[in-house]
Parts: sequence; C-alpha cells; structure tokens
Amino acid sequence: MQLIHVVHQTTYTFDQAVTLRPHRLLLRPRDGFDLRIRQSGLSITPTPALYWQRDAFNNSVAIAVFDQPTLQLDIVSTLTLEQYQTDGLNLSQLLPNPVLDHDLEPEAAVLQAYQTSRLALSDLPQSLTEGLSRACAAHEQFLALQALCADIKAVIAYQIRETPGVQTCLETLALGSGSCRDLAWLLIEVVRGCGLPARFVSGYLLSHQFEPIDGATHAWVEVYFKTTAGSALTPPLDDPPARSTLRWPWPLTPSMSRPFPGPTCQHRIPGSICR
Repeated sequence: MQLIHVVHQTTYTFDQAVTLRPHRLLLRPRDGFDLRIRQSGLSITPTPALYWQRDAFNNSVAIAVFDQPTLQLDIVSTLTLEQYQTDGLNLSQLLPNPVLDHDLEPEAAVLQAYQTSRLALSDLPQSLTEGLSRACAAHEQFLALQALCADIKAVIAYQIRETPGVQTCLETLALGSGSCRDLAWLLIEVVRGCGLPARFVSGYLLSHQFEPIDGATHAWVEVYFKTTAGSALTPPLDDPPARSTLRWPWPLTPSMSRPFPGPTCQHRIPGSICR
C-alpha cells in the first residue's frame, strides 16, 4: 500500500463581479479494491450550497450552487488516498481459461457504449493498419495491443499540450503528434475497430523524477477482454499504467473527464473577462 496526498487547486478571476451558475465538480475518485479514500476536504470561495449525488456512471458529483456575486472563484480539493494495486497486468496473470460468453451477459449493455468507432480503416497509415489486423486476429490480444501501442508511439510523436480539449483522430494522424489524451483517444478508436470495448481514463501520473515526488495529469485507455475484466494501456509510456497512475472518475467521453469544466456565469456585465 502507498499513501498519496492530492491537492487540486483551481482559481478563476473576473474583471467585474459576476454571479456564478451551479457548477458540477468531479473531484472525488471512486473507492475500490485498489483505492481507498482515507480523508477528503473541499474548500470553495465564495461559499456555495453543496449537494452530493451519483451520476449515471456511479461517480461522486458535487453540485455547487452560488447566491452572491464574486470577483474570484477558488476551489481547493484535498485527498489522502490509500493505493493497493502494486503491479500491472501481465500475460502470466491472465485467466488460463476464457470466460464464457454467458458470464459477460450482464455487462454487455454497459460495454456497448464503449464499442462504437468513428474511425475508418482507410484513415490509418499502413503501419497501424497492419498492427490492427494483427491485434484483431491474434489469440493473445493483450500482447498484440501492447505491440499496437508501440506502433502508435512510433508513428505519432508525444507532445505536451496545455490547450483544452482532445484532438480528433484525423487531426492527430495529420499532425503526427498529440498529447496523452490525444493518443489515448486514437488508441480507443483503433481498438474499437477490433470489436473490443475500450474507454477513456484520466487521472494523475505519479513520478519519482520530481523532488519532492509530484504528479502530472495523464490519460490512458482501458480495454475489456473476455479473459479479464479490464486492462490498462497507454501509448506514450513503455509499461501499462498500474502503481504509477491514479485514476479519476469514469467518463463516457474525454469531454466528461474534467474535474472542473470551468466557470459559467448567470449574470455577467458585458465586457467582463474570465481568466
């Protein structure tokens, strides 16, 4: 078990007083066998009425309702987490016998949302087309998809990108570069072309390269096989995410993965600027 302390701070300033609309905050990760929340805190200025609820994906969502004008919005979330997953999935850990189709029937309706791909095979460069063909036909798809990650890494240059949003797959292929979230979305569309359910995951990448040990936001992919519940893959990294990552709430699309979508104002003086 490793203990992780997370401080997530967001500040927005306005050039004139504004009245904020209700805000939807995804700041609390999901408890599970591999992650437990030991302590949590949330401080928001100006002080809102705060309502907690579960969304359709069983994520904890805080709805902040404001009733007074403000020149600044401050959100500080603190978490102390216990992480228990120590190793990534490898081939020796895969179930020796395939899971029967009827064992997956209860999950079929849920996974269907993660199977639609809008990327045509003709959109891919030849190296990725060949890698996809191997992955679709391989008996050990987990190993084949790891090779496909390496193919994507060879074709698409990883680039830190601070601008919000996710590039379309065609944009990433045309530019030949993308951030972790861009490469993750490309891998999702490619993997879904094999008929495998895959979903977008975001969170933090923990690194011992920084002093003190710090983290950075990161995005990766979870693929669902018949032989195992969910396997994590990430094109920019050499190894599957495991102990080095901290997963945030589960989204359906990348646009739903942001902990805080940004301020929205109900009454705003014309010409006021949000920074």
